[in-house]
Amino acid sequence: MSIRPTQSTTFALVQAGLNFNFNRLAVSQEHIATGKRILRPSDDVLGTAKSLSTRKQMGQLNQFLKSIETGKPNLEASTAALQDVSNVLSEARAIMTQGMNGTLNDADRRSLGEQLDLLVDRLVEVGNSQLGERYVFGGTATDEPPFGYETVGGQRRVVYRGDDGVQRVSIGAGTQVGVNMPGSEIFDLFEYAGAKLSGLTGVQLGTSANQGTGYEELVFRHDGTIGAPGAGITLANGGADDTILQDHVLTVDGAAGTVTLDGGTVFHLPQAGDADFTDFVVKNADGAEVHLDFSGYGGGNTTATLTGSGSVALDGTNYVPLTFTETNLQLLDDETGAVVHIDTTNVNRSGGELVSFGGAVSVFDALQGAANDLKNSPNLDASDFSARMSDRMDELLRNQDNSLRALGTLGARTERLNTSASRLQAMDLNLQGVLSLIEDTDLSKVALELSRAEQTLQLAQMTGSRLIQTSLLNFLR
Repeated sequence: MSIRPTQSTTFALVQAGLNFNFNRLAVSQEHIATGKRILRPSDDVLGTAKSLSTRKQMGQLNQFLKSIETGKPNLEASTAALQDVSNVLSEARAIMTQGMNGTLNDADRRSLGEQLDLLVDRLVEVGNSQLGERYVFGGTATDEPPFGYETVGGQRRVVYRGDDGVQRVSIGAGTQVGVNMPGSEIFDLFEYAGAKLSGLTGVQLGTSANQGTGYEELVFRHDGTIGAPGAGITLANGGADDTILQDHVLTVDGAAGTVTLDGGTVFHLPQAGDADFTDFVVKNADGAEVHLDFSGYGGGNTTATLTGSGSVALDGTNYVPLTFTETNLQLLDDETGAVVHIDTTNVNRSGGELVSFGGAVSVFDALQGAANDLKNSPNLDASDFSARMSDRMDELLRNQDNSLRALGTLGARTERLNTSASRLQAMDLNLQGVLSLIEDTDLSKVALELSRAEQTLQLAQMTGSRLIQTSLLNFLR
């Protein structure tokens, strides 16, 4: 018995064949239109997994590139600001060098000191540089100006109000680069080298460690002079204006008409009618002074020992009486927190003794101190002025070196970001190629498949049209 397919069965078979070939044709057309081989996960499960993994890597690379682009402006702003710092410090160095010229008068030095004041203000302005609303030298505290003025120990000082934090950006898996430098590493970088004294009064450092930053002022005060010059000579104003401390030998040679203190500079005796006859100043080689009144001098020779009593203070207020036997006298400045230990056995005169904590002086303190010295030069001995300015210059040079090192550090970080960006871009381009191999279609191959699909569809249509043609003869067999 023959099994003859029914017409409905034949129609279903033709329809299925046409649908299959229509789908093949549609897929080929879609691949050509989009240029993609994988349009949905079902197109290629393994290829889809590779595509997702590749896209994830590309996303990470793009995130690193965005981080680099975010960090670059901060580095560029910091670098530009530090170049300004370098210019300011070079100008300050030139002014200080000029101020140390011994041919200048007091007015010239005051003018130079005022110029340094302006440079301090300029340096504060640069230290408070901004990128948008953020302060570039504040560490991670970028909302407020990192540098400001405060009065410390009666002196105007620039203080740092930021923190020591470093802002970082990721440039790779587990790799970060800082995009800023806190102001404390540039303007306030301390490299402790111990305390130093300017050497005006003969004081020396004690045996215990000292503590402090910037500059302090040891003030030795003359409290009185004990002894009588002799030969009718008296102490002018009762010795209140003297600066001697401890024992000093006064020698008057009537025959030669000279007077000396400790065998130092020879002074000719004043004559009645001279403006300084009743207040004649005699100095020794260290600058210690005795004020003498010659109104009762009748001639002759005399040699006398004059003893100056005194006291010392670090804060300018709390004075400690001196016995001149202290080898490790501790002095405090409660406001600044400084602690200084001194040996007073060789102190010979009163006056201000500059204490500098080597390597712990900010660039602002160095410049402000130099400005003050230049404006106050009439009240300083030449040797004291020179010692102070030399110390300020040393600290300025150290801070200038710090700023140049910081500039080099920022430059190196910028270069690293640029190099990393180039590397990440090359990797991204490579991954794009890999993704193209996974997802993109082979046009020549798809064009061939499209042609085959069209031909197969045409053949199926022709075959189907003949299969579904019916006549009475088909049912009479």
